[in-house]
Amino acid sequence: MEVIDQVEDLGRMLSSKLSALNPNAVVICVADVSPAGNRKAAPRHRLMIEGALGYVCRDHKIQQVVYRNGKEVGETLGLSKADALARGKALDSKRSVAAAAALTALPAVSTTDPNLS
Repeated sequence: MEVIDQVEDLGRMLSSKLSALNPNAVVICVADVSPAGNRKAAPRHRLMIEGALGYVCRDHKIQQVVYRNGKEVGETLGLSKADALARGKALDSKRSVAAAAALTALPAVSTTDPNLS
């Protein structure tokens, strides 16, 4: 499958989910910065997908669309990246990265709240 076809398919799937959920905010979790340059196709394809997903969110009139990598997710929650991912895993063991990223979109998330442990 061509990468443009994958981008289009993912965009359609996200559009369908957004229509059903009607969220106020979306956090798109991006890959952490690689310490060494990478000229392979996969990182470029991921960038295209991340951009397309952001466009789909904006097309659905979602005003709060942010991109965060794992480190930024932790910083936003006032935790280390590992602790933020552990918090996400406690919420959803299969999609821990997404769950941790989603927490950053909640207003005034308290990292000391015992219900989030």
